[in-house]
Amino acid sequence: MDATAILAWWGAILSSVVFLWDIYKWKTAGPKIRFSIQTGMESVNMPEYDGKKLIVSNVTNYGDRSTTITNLGFLYFESLWSQIRQKPDRAFIFPHPSSVNTLPFELKEGSVWSGIVIQDQQVEEMATKGRLYCVLYLSHDEKPTKFRVVIRSNSPLT
Repeated sequence: MDATAILAWWGAILSSVVFLWDIYKWKTAGPKIRFSIQTGMESVNMPEYDGKKLIVSNVTNYGDRSTTITNLGFLYFESLWSQIRQKPDRAFIFPHPSSVNTLPFELKEGSVWSGIVIQDQQVEEMATKGRLYCVLYLSHDEKPTKFRVVIRSNSPLT
């Protein structure tokens, strides 16, 4: 093999690696969402929520592009069969889960959004008798991001 053939092989391999790297960057680019909820929370210095249990949702964008949170809600499935069919028995939407960062909310890269929902008897009953999911609707994705609502015991930090 002469030097020209070696350089041709080296160029072919290097350009293939660069091409594959560009495909990887393209596939992994965009907003990446971390969504979590905490149940049984209590408020401090928030008179409108005094004496009420709360469900707090936190959304973090750790991707490299922004997205918009359009809605937050619940989907309730009475049975596993209705969940498999993706036919919720009830659906709820929360028009104002945050008094500070109202929806729709642009979630820039590296930023966090929090919403609050009152955890009443009806919510606790749905979470224990069936499958209750908190759902987050985002502008960059057609499918909502789901997180199952699990009601813990009343003892703190369990």
